[in-house]
Amino acid sequence: MTEPTTEKLETPHAVKPTLWQRISAFAFLGAFGLTILTVILTGLEVRSPASRPGPETQVVTLAVAEPHTVNLLFTSRTQVDGVRFTVDLPPGIEANGRVGVRRISWSAPLEAGNNLLPLTLVARAGGGGQLAARLQRGSAHKTFVVDVAVGSR
Repeated sequence: MTEPTTEKLETPHAVKPTLWQRISAFAFLGAFGLTILTVILTGLEVRSPASRPGPETQVVTLAVAEPHTVNLLFTSRTQVDGVRFTVDLPPGIEANGRVGVRRISWSAPLEAGNNLLPLTLVARAGGGGQLAARLQRGSAHKTFVVDVAVGSR
């Protein structure tokens, strides 16, 4: 029979990080902590582009039977020929001098720079709605919306 031996088992020694590894780890943790603290204290919100609110629509208030000029401004970098303009009016709103007409369409060039389109509107009845101005050239189009309210101004 063999006698039991007493052998000393060696445990592997953990390798200590170097000074530069420690400094790097603390710098990373500090920067991360400051970033989180900045977000919490300043109220920053991280959002995807889809959840950001779109531009607010302008609101125009009309008094019944009182003409009011609404200026629509279209800006173009270059001149664009053959643009089809279409303005759809909400129920109870009409262009001054065009009784009962809710859609106005015409073609004209869009000049480079600012293009001002003054529309004189009259509220006849109703609570208003959305005025939609559509510019179209070929298959390209852009629609602008203005909220029209009827009440006291």
